[in-house]
Amino acid sequence: MRHMKYVSLLYMFPLLFIGGCGNKQQSTKTAIDNLIVGKWEMIEYAGGYVNALDTLSFYKNGKADCPPETGEFTYRFIKPDSLIIYNKGFGEQHYKILKLSNDSLIKQIRRQRIYADSIDELVNGDIEKYIRVTDRQYLF
Repeated sequence: MRHMKYVSLLYMFPLLFIGGCGNKQQSTKTAIDNLIVGKWEMIEYAGGYVNALDTLSFYKNGKADCPPETGEFTYRFIKPDSLIIYNKGFGEQHYKILKLSNDSLIKQIRRQRIYADSIDELVNGDIEKYIRVTDRQYLF
């Protein structure tokens, strides 16, 4: 009986460790998801200044606004440093997140898909820099 107890512990230890690792990955994902929520104003594009009307808004429910573009936008992270923005029925853009903090977002487009034209291309796009202009608690 005593031997069974040790054998059971031997099998349980790795499972506890694996389960613990999964929780850390999940909490990192949740933190990143929460960090991007808010309204962001573009301050630099390709090393130059931009029109202050270029903004992005990310909502907790996965929706996004990308004025001056129109459409129904959603977003999701595929990795902690990779973001996809979807424009329903039109296409999607994949970004590498170079920096994401409480007050700044720096991203670079890496892939672009346009559904109607069957375009799916890898790109090494220009760097876009944003600053947060609203507190994320107000965007539901």
